Amino acid sequence: MDENNISASLNKLRNIDLNLLTVFEAVYLHKGIVNAAKALNLTPSSISQSIQKLRNTFPDPLFIRSGKGITPTAYAKNLHNHISEGLGAIITGLDFSQDIHKTRFITVSCRPHIGCEVLPRIYQELVKANPNYVLKHQDMQDNYDALNQFNADIVIDAKAIYSKSIVGVKIFSEKIVCICHRHHPRITDYLSLENAVQEKFTFLEINDLLLRQQKQSLDMNEFNRNFAFTTYSSLNILNIVAGSELVGFVPESLYEMYKRAYPVKKVQSEFTFGNLDIYLYYNRASKKDKTLMQLINTIITSFSGDNITYLEPPSEATL
Repeated sequence: MDENNISASLNKLRNIDLNLLTVFEAVYLHKGIVNAAKALNLTPSSISQSIQKLRNTFPDPLFIRSGKGITPTAYAKNLHNHISEGLGAIITGLDFSQDIHKTRFITVSCRPHIGCEVLPRIYQELVKANPNYVLKHQDMQDNYDALNQFNADIVIDAKAIYSKSIVGVKIFSEKIVCICHRHHPRITDYLSLENAVQEKFTFLEINDLLLRQQKQSLDMNEFNRNFAFTTYSSLNILNIVAGSELVGFVPESLYEMYKRAYPVKKVQSEFTFGNLDIYLYYNRASKKDKTLMQLINTIITSFSGDNITYLEPPSEATL
């Protein structure tokens, strides 16, 4: 439906109290005003008033008396077919927790190299919960805004987010390893600081304290590390190292995943990195969504087991 049709439909709906359609369905299904009133916890007089308003809206009496009950007209029967379908769609949009046949999108925001590690496992947990759920991966935006503006259900990143409105849980740690081309002309299986002066480097530019400190230490090294390529994606590092003599640093899990697809090798070096912690974030308000929280807790457990560590703000952080 294009925007013009949507606008025209909205103008039509402005003249109808949608609560009246609920009353119509109750009277139609229960075949009487009294039973409909009981079902909706309303008085029979309010049901009668609603039916009268519907008669003023539609060019038909809708229901006629038949013995002790009422019978829907042909117009009402046709109206019921459309209203029941529409109400069913609305209910589907509001409640995902009970019907396995209902579709829901679960949006995960993370960087591509993290997605390679986490998305397959998240999808496995998703289809266990409901085979009709759809996993949607979106590019990494500002992860704080993505959660606070509900543009993503889950954010997974190495960046620490400290906020009262956001919950962060450490799900695993990544080891950073040094890689180069499989047939690099100067590097066999070890890269010393002395030999590193001859090389050019790539670096993963993410807003993580560990990597920022490590890059700073490399910059300050007496050999004055030469960074020839920086990127926000470890996949880009794999690609450029595979086609050049550059030296790169990538998560070990990513290297293990693609080492047979790319002509790259892992080398020991005198550059030591600490582990890179990866966090799963969700909006604290999501706790009201029982279905989503059940899925989030399942995902966290699949990565962390029973050893769950919440991200705690440092004392100097301003919340």
